[in-house]
Amino acid sequence: MTASERLPPINGSLVLSRFDALIEAGFVHYDDHQKIIEHTDGDLKFHFILTKALAKKPTLSTPPEQVLVQGQNKSPLSLMQQRPGSDINTNGYEIDDGSKSHFRIANKFCFSRPHLMMLTCDGYRRQHEPLDRSDLEAAWTTLAALNDPATDYVVFYNCGRDGGCSRLHKHMQLMPLPADGFATAFLNSHVAKEPRVPFEWFYYRFEDGAITSATIANIYAQLLRQATKAWKNCTGNTVADGEACPHNVAFTTRWMVVIPRRRAAINKEAGVNSLGMLGVIAVATEREIENWVRLGLTKSLRELGVTREKSIV
Repeated sequence: MTASERLPPINGSLVLSRFDALIEAGFVHYDDHQKIIEHTDGDLKFHFILTKALAKKPTLSTPPEQVLVQGQNKSPLSLMQQRPGSDINTNGYEIDDGSKSHFRIANKFCFSRPHLMMLTCDGYRRQHEPLDRSDLEAAWTTLAALNDPATDYVVFYNCGRDGGCSRLHKHMQLMPLPADGFATAFLNSHVAKEPRVPFEWFYYRFEDGAITSATIANIYAQLLRQATKAWKNCTGNTVADGEACPHNVAFTTRWMVVIPRRRAAINKEAGVNSLGMLGVIAVATEREIENWVRLGLTKSLRELGVTREKSIV
């Protein structure tokens, strides 16, 4: 996109229109016929999103030369079009012009409509860094612009390899929740008694009143300190300067949750990001669902996160 091709300010209808146009052009993979499959393991309810759109999604082990996306004319986009320092090709996927610090694009492999990414304009920022004030301000502003009575969006961030990230350029993701999991059902309620979550998680329900990006930043910092302490106590590891412990963070306009992570996956067919740790797991095949059930969903999440020191009675 050239400087003269300015995109309009972000709003819900324009985002959907732009997103659908990218699907039609073949840039974005989205399965109109994806299925939601419910499974209960012990006291926890999970929802699998079975979608063909994830069949070709790259991982951190995917060679960069293979991370090419075909457009309408079926010709691969050149890696030279990536921003300096970035491993994400954003050319042609822009949703709006963004701000000085961040810009928004359509995700290439989607299980919600729309499914956006918010990337730092600096392509050298990395996914092992904690979120900072500018990240949270960009996310909160986007939430405020897109939320309406019919659509409730969630922002999530997969920090570090063990947090489930598949690309290194620092980015958050944003989408309407495609299904409800055990965690979101609890967080969206006013119930005080927690579900029997097998891993350490730290959450905050926002009180009624004005919530600012400064408020969000302070809450995230508080929850991340708790998550880091739990992670250090469990692993015995330390956090390098400028980095954060592997973790997931997800938030809506009503709550925020931070989850420390030990591993990204149990095996090649059983790995999760932020939403997976909340009970919403996107998969490409029924074989993956069978693998999860065989491994045990609750048992697997316990191994992927930091095992909870005390059980919920």
